[in-house]
Amino acid sequence: MEQNEQETPSLLDVRFAIDKEGKWDSHRHSIDASVLEGHHAIVVFAKGNGILLVNGRAVQVRSGTAVIVRPQSQLKVKQLSDSDFLLSGYWITFNIYSGSTLVLDMKGCLTYEQPLAPAPFIKVVDLLEQLINKRPNTGKLALFKQQIRLQELLLLLLEHHDEASQSVKDAMRAVERSVAFMKEHYGENITVELLARQAGVRRAEYSSLFQQLTGNKPLDYLTELRMKRAKELLLLSNGPLRDIAHHVGFRDEYYFNRRFRQSMGISPKQYARTHPSKLNITDNQGLKIELPLQPQYSKIVVVGFPLGHLMALGVRPVGADMTVIGKQVVYRDKLQHIHDIGPSEDYAKIKALEPDFIFCCSTVSLTEVPISRIAPTLVINRADSSFEQLRLMAAVVGKSPYAEKWIKSYKTKLKAMWSQLRLDIGVNETAAVIVIVGGELYVMGTNGLASTLYHPLGFKPSEKVRELIEQGIDFQGISVEMLQNYTGDRLFLLIGEDQVSLDAAELLVKSPFWQELLPVQKNLVYRMHAKWNYDDAITLEQLLTVLPGVLHNKISLRSLENSRS
Repeated sequence: MEQNEQETPSLLDVRFAIDKEGKWDSHRHSIDASVLEGHHAIVVFAKGNGILLVNGRAVQVRSGTAVIVRPQSQLKVKQLSDSDFLLSGYWITFNIYSGSTLVLDMKGCLTYEQPLAPAPFIKVVDLLEQLINKRPNTGKLALFKQQIRLQELLLLLLEHHDEASQSVKDAMRAVERSVAFMKEHYGENITVELLARQAGVRRAEYSSLFQQLTGNKPLDYLTELRMKRAKELLLLSNGPLRDIAHHVGFRDEYYFNRRFRQSMGISPKQYARTHPSKLNITDNQGLKIELPLQPQYSKIVVVGFPLGHLMALGVRPVGADMTVIGKQVVYRDKLQHIHDIGPSEDYAKIKALEPDFIFCCSTVSLTEVPISRIAPTLVINRADSSFEQLRLMAAVVGKSPYAEKWIKSYKTKLKAMWSQLRLDIGVNETAAVIVIVGGELYVMGTNGLASTLYHPLGFKPSEKVRELIEQGIDFQGISVEMLQNYTGDRLFLLIGEDQVSLDAAELLVKSPFWQELLPVQKNLVYRMHAKWNYDDAITLEQLLTVLPGVLHNKISLRSLENSRS
């Protein structure tokens, strides 16, 4: 396919790695291919589930997948704890030489750092076994045969990827058309079967693609469309409830009444009677804002951390910080198709989205920045409790009853969780939360995970952490040498998913300062992902199901030293 400057064509030069057999497993090998030195690589996973780190970027892999890696890459493979099989597979490297006799530019065709799932997989395994077990020692024909096998393997990988990608694109466009259909015909009798049939997509595949596109299941999305219009009609009309229910697609007014209560926390009549036409609020800057509640805001932008609160209220923004927050939170799988405004409040990007309302956590005065000139803007006070932030945002989007219902339910669940854990915690037992993000160490005040831990039935903050809380300090950067001053009876270590933070955590647990900590010596250290350090409504609720398991599975010093995930 390609040739070098010599007369004899040297196409794809096969070179084998890992061990003499060209095979590997996560028990014997950790795959540290930091010296690819210009070689392309194919890593094939035959058994198990795990993570392939390519230059620090995580690619989730499982049995039957392959990944093509570009030259000069650094590779690490990690076994997932819930995998039924030892992670194992094949690894080969190869070279591509430039030349003028090529029919196809291989470098332009290779799909790097993406999990490929070629079928039939047994054919992939057969080709790999032939490449590994029939390496020629001499002879141009034998080498040429090996090159053909490698080209056949690459063709199998790339053909399947192209076909699958085109199929998904076509199906996604069909689903997009059905979403537009729902917006126009929400008052009609619509079923998932009807939508899938119109889109020409299998029902199961349709629901999955629909959720990727909108963040909701088809029927939930349809109900949201109907409820939005029903609220408008309740405020704009005194017509019978039966007529409004029928108009928005509910044949039974009693079923409509029940679904409305589930969505808003109150009945339709209560909503119409108590819902004001305007809302007067005071934001973090002390500015009084009068906001019309009709029409409903349809294009909201979120700047900073309030994203989780808005999503918990069932409201999907058109723009938010996908660069940092969108890649760190526990609900990142719900953020498809939200435009990225970047972590630095890119006003040009925000303006291009033409929002009709903006939620912002910026501490900069609105008189100094142009963001409030784009659309009505509410600045959220980071120092306010999560409940107050949620209430304020709910008032703007007309979800106050829903927010109050959520807060009441959450408090009940939180108290029940700590009541069950009470016997495992000493009366005055203290705890501290240390976070490693970007390779730096921080101790938390009351924000993030600490807001859940420092419950009346839970832990108390250590003395130095209590001082931070009394001073109103959300978090503070510290050095490794200062850890001893902040650590309580127990220590919660939260680590970012970036490679820099993982490396910093490994250095930390190997330091003498770490080994001197009382929680380490008593095996009372709990390791968690840094994504649990947000205190939005979604994260708080999910944490209720995660925290008991964390507390009952302490992480020993040895396991911390031997694990980087």
